[in-house]
Amino acid sequence: MSESAWIDLGAGFRCRELNRDENEDATISLFEVPAGWSDSEIRLGYGDLEVFVLSGELAFSDGVVGVAGSYHRWFSDDGSTAAVRPEGPATVLVQRALGAIPSRATEGVVLHMDPVDFQWRGHGRGRNRSEMAVLREDSHTGAQTYALRLPPGWVGRAGQHFHTVSEEAFIVAGDVALEDEPVYTSGSYLFRPPHVVHGARERSETGCFALTWTSGPIDFNYVTVEGPMAVPSGITRSGGCFGIHSHQTDSENHT
Repeated sequence: MSESAWIDLGAGFRCRELNRDENEDATISLFEVPAGWSDSEIRLGYGDLEVFVLSGELAFSDGVVGVAGSYHRWFSDDGSTAAVRPEGPATVLVQRALGAIPSRATEGVVLHMDPVDFQWRGHGRGRNRSEMAVLREDSHTGAQTYALRLPPGWVGRAGQHFHTVSEEAFIVAGDVALEDEPVYTSGSYLFRPPHVVHGARERSETGCFALTWTSGPIDFNYVTVEGPMAVPSGITRSGGCFGIHSHQTDSENHT
């Protein structure tokens, strides 16, 4: 993983890399796209690309306009993109997997999903009810991208557990508190490696909307940190998140 500053790529186009995996074949980055930018000037990258529009709009070559909150995915083998931003600035979150196998038969075809098209599924009840919408599932690895919604006053009641896969999240709106860590607010990014026990004292005061990724099929392995059932060897008890809080990703870091 890496934590880096904003990089000026020229012509008002800026990028901040939030994370890069240890094999350097997948990244998650924020891009600030200026008015009038086109993909012929500066490219978002190549490989299997996922783009979530945080603000503004993206106009695609197939005529679709991606509004704020929309999700888009395509495969590029030459660094080209399918998106053009002809007017007004935009901010986008880009997940790029360099070695990924395209999940669609025709390369270059863009999958578009507006927020109204997300297929939400509810879990739990009352203040611990959450909703998730799967946006991508890799048929080879089981890795997923999904949107997550938590209601105001949400309290996690899943019990202390760990996963054998990594989790990543970007907080698009709202807030979430995990264990005893500082509250993550809009614009924050966090990464939890495999085998980190969590699930206690998780909450959201205002509600939360997040875009999340897992490196494989999500599993739940329940433990008791204190009591007759010991935490297995090699399992981190808590506080195992790597996080970039919103005050570290906003405009004050552009200098």
